[in-house]
Amino acid sequence: MKTKIILSLVVLNILVGSLIFFMNPARVEAENALAPAAPAVQPPGPARNVQNADREVFTPADRLEIVRQKEERLAAREAELKELERQVSERIRRLEEIHSAIRNDLAAYRVVSGDRIKHLVKIYSSMKPNAAASLMNNLETDVAVEVFLGMKGDVAGGILSYMEPAKAALITQRLVSYRGMTSASRGEENPQ
Repeated sequence: MKTKIILSLVVLNILVGSLIFFMNPARVEAENALAPAAPAVQPPGPARNVQNADREVFTPADRLEIVRQKEERLAAREAELKELERQVSERIRRLEEIHSAIRNDLAAYRVVSGDRIKHLVKIYSSMKPNAAASLMNNLETDVAVEVFLGMKGDVAGGILSYMEPAKAALITQRLVSYRGMTSASRGEENPQ
C-alpha cells in the first residue's frame, strides 16, 4: 500500500513539474531572445492564452510545433552547409589538379628550354667570334644572357668584343646581376 502511494506521488510530481516547465512564460521569452531572426510563430487555433499584455503562454503542442520548425530550419541550413562544403572541396581538388599540371608543364618547359639553350651555346661557341656577335646582336637580351651563361668565359668575351657596344653593355649588366642573384641564392641554400 505504501508503495502505491509513493508511486502515485512520484507520478503526480512529474506531471506537475512538466506542466510548470511547459507553462513557464520566462522560458518562452528566453527562447525568443535566442532566436531573434526566426519568424514569429503563430500557433494554430485558440490554444494560445494571454496572461499579461506582453506575455504569451503556449501549449505543449504549440511548443512542439515551434521546436519542429526550428529543427526544419536547422536541417535545411545543415544541408546548405554540406552542399557548400562539397563545392569547396571540389574546387580545391580541381585547383590542385591545375596546379599539378602547371608544375609538370613548367618542369617540361624548363627541360626543353635548357636543352635548346645548351644547343645554342654549342652553336655559338663553335662559330667565329665576329660571326657569332653579329647574330647575337639580333637575339633578345634574355636569350643572349642565357647563352652567355652557358659559355666558357674566353669564348663569351671574344663574342662580346665584336657586339654592338650598347647591347654588349646591357648583356654584361644582366650577366653581373644574374651571377649576383645566383651566388646569393646559393649562399642562402647552402649556408656555411
